[in-house]
Amino acid sequence: MAKELSAVEQLKASRNPLRVIDDVYKEALEGVPLKDEYIGLLKWYGMYPHINSDGTEDKKYFMKRIKLVDTKMNLEQLAVMAKIGTQYAQGLIDFTTRQNIQYHYIQIKDMPAILELLQSVGLTSRMASGDGPRPIMTCPVSGIDHDEIIDASVFVKQVDTYFDVNEDRFCNFPRKYKIGISGCKCHCAAHEIQDVAFTAFKTDDGEVLFDLTIGGGLSKSKQIATRANRYVKPEQVQDVAVACAEIFRDNGNRENRNKARVRHLLNDWGIEKFVAEIEKVIGYSLQEGLVEPKIASFENRNHFGINKSKVNGESYVGFATNSGRVSGEDFQAMSDICKKYNVGGLSLTATQNFVIYGVKDEVVQDLANEIAALGYPYAPTPFRARLQSCTGKEFCKFGITETKEFAKKVLIELEEKFPEFTEDVTISISGCGNGCSQPQISDIGFVGGMIRHDGQRVEGYEVLLGGNLEGSAKSRISRKIGVKVPATGLVAYIGQLINDYKEDNLGQSRFKDYLSVLHADNVVEDSE
Repeated sequence: MAKELSAVEQLKASRNPLRVIDDVYKEALEGVPLKDEYIGLLKWYGMYPHINSDGTEDKKYFMKRIKLVDTKMNLEQLAVMAKIGTQYAQGLIDFTTRQNIQYHYIQIKDMPAILELLQSVGLTSRMASGDGPRPIMTCPVSGIDHDEIIDASVFVKQVDTYFDVNEDRFCNFPRKYKIGISGCKCHCAAHEIQDVAFTAFKTDDGEVLFDLTIGGGLSKSKQIATRANRYVKPEQVQDVAVACAEIFRDNGNRENRNKARVRHLLNDWGIEKFVAEIEKVIGYSLQEGLVEPKIASFENRNHFGINKSKVNGESYVGFATNSGRVSGEDFQAMSDICKKYNVGGLSLTATQNFVIYGVKDEVVQDLANEIAALGYPYAPTPFRARLQSCTGKEFCKFGITETKEFAKKVLIELEEKFPEFTEDVTISISGCGNGCSQPQISDIGFVGGMIRHDGQRVEGYEVLLGGNLEGSAKSRISRKIGVKVPATGLVAYIGQLINDYKEDNLGQSRFKDYLSVLHADNVVEDSE
């Protein structure tokens, strides 16, 4: 007997999820309220309800994501995005780990104006979220970086366009479908945690191929992607990306959303069956690829500083935010500075940071100085370079602890207390166990919850140590070590780790490696 579809699946089966935009316009223009059961479908346009102090959904305000193809915004798009942030989002803007921009305090009554603004510069929020292909992860300087392996933006646009043109076939998957296509020398698109990813490398003969990986992902059912032991030629990328989408759409679990990601299907089938199904759909065999190409370690995946572009006479500059949050005033200032120097545009990284590209060499230092003066350095401290935080309980229904403003304060304190600390370290602060800020792969991860401290229940964090991304063979999920700290003690705890490392590094030459072996005998098994 067939299993019953989940409630969400029944709703999607009753109506194309993309048609929820009709209801948005009816509420905005005619005053006809959106039905409660349709609020969940707003995700297909990047919208999620804000949360009231009592934990209920606030149906007046929404968080809204915009879809950025190949992570970039040109000057006209950047100006529109800044306008939306200042005029409609109360100046609250977040850069995400998936190279998106999130606005807060968006109201349905403003949606027609916002959508018109986006459309005027070729942007959309359609399929920015929901159960379908999410915006594709790629290098923020694809087509720009002097040392890239291949310009992956070409393939990103091809695949995205295919899904867009055929959206009725690809708007109703069992869950989200996350792709990465990278031609970056430092693999900054994090292919190890994508549902399906293509990672470029050069053979000894100089041929460019893509290594295919399947079934990565974080949240609670976290796992590192499995190599398919197949290489994909550039002209085959779209075929394989679409085939994997169709396989997932038609075979993924629609009864239990907790078991409805590509990785669950992979685990049920095994990699051999999954690859065989890909080859069946595309109608040809992929090249065998038993050897994994050399992959850069997680902490080296950045594009900070002033860098020469492959375009003669131009450079690009990578800047750091503070935990991904940018005020509307700052975002507008960035847009104004970019316009002043007539740059190519601004792109987002997978670490909640950003790059300004297409900068003329003769003005690049002036631009870098002006952006740095806003509080976004191009030579950041190790803490600022890779401290990530999620939305937290301020706006997210899953959040247990407040994260964004808290993380910003943590960063400032760390920089003040450890000005001489220069080693690479990735720190993540998450407001719940879903771990949207990626504590599962961080050197130091903090997962929010309520804990007992000094006889009271307070906001605190469970500690995870030793995560890393470095290809299928060397990547590792961080470990729970049986330690919980109150929010007020988080900086002190990090400081203690640093000081202990200085006193006894356990034979390790890097702080990162020290964290990976610290408490190795005190690992707490996941009960999930």
